Amino acid sequence: MKLHRILSERKFSLVVSLPENDLGLARAALDGGCDAVKVHVNVWHRASGHTFGTYQENKGFLRDMVRLCGDVPVGLVPGGADAFISPEERVEMEALGVDFFSSYAQHLPVHMMESRILTKMPAIDSTYTQNTLDAIRASEIDVLECSIQPGELYGTPLNYADILKYADISAKVGKPTLIPTQKVIKPSEVRHLHHAGCKAIMIGAIVLGKDPSPERLRAVTQEFREAIDAL
Repeated sequence: MKLHRILSERKFSLVVSLPENDLGLARAALDGGCDAVKVHVNVWHRASGHTFGTYQENKGFLRDMVRLCGDVPVGLVPGGADAFISPEERVEMEALGVDFFSSYAQHLPVHMMESRILTKMPAIDSTYTQNTLDAIRASEIDVLECSIQPGELYGTPLNYADILKYADISAKVGKPTLIPTQKVIKPSEVRHLHHAGCKAIMIGAIVLGKDPSPERLRAVTQEFREAIDAL
């Protein structure tokens, strides 16, 4: 099932952003009950501290990921400020069965928005404005990743001002909104994101750890799964 459809049809969803491109971690996320899995290429990842290789270096891994995940959507961060996949690689990525892409809008080449196959999940950062939200509402974005926390606040506790910001964005963009764990969001706090109108949480290195074992990743994923199922 497409990520956009999952987020539109289900009350609240769980995406796991893997701190490493590792099939064992992907299997643990699936065992923990995730609704989708996201991996990276071409980037240095601030929260995990890891550097991910090129698309070509990871192409075999992506093929194996899609096969492993079956009906669970696989997403890709295809690049960042310094490097990004080419239009030709995007077509290859579509053929592999990758379902969605995620990238900060300021790093996103416009050719990525030309895809008629991939679910489009650009991210906004702390510099967004109300005009940005108006433009998103009128855009071809399918899902909005709300990566609005500045780097100096990574790993700090969630507060109610954060909830109000997420609620404002969710109400104005007219798109399903996904909240990444830039802050230390607890499973017990998922209900506040749901009440704010958000449609998904994406757990990553901040709550999973920078180098989690498969056992830890499975356990944390399951905790969030149980909190979501209790909504």
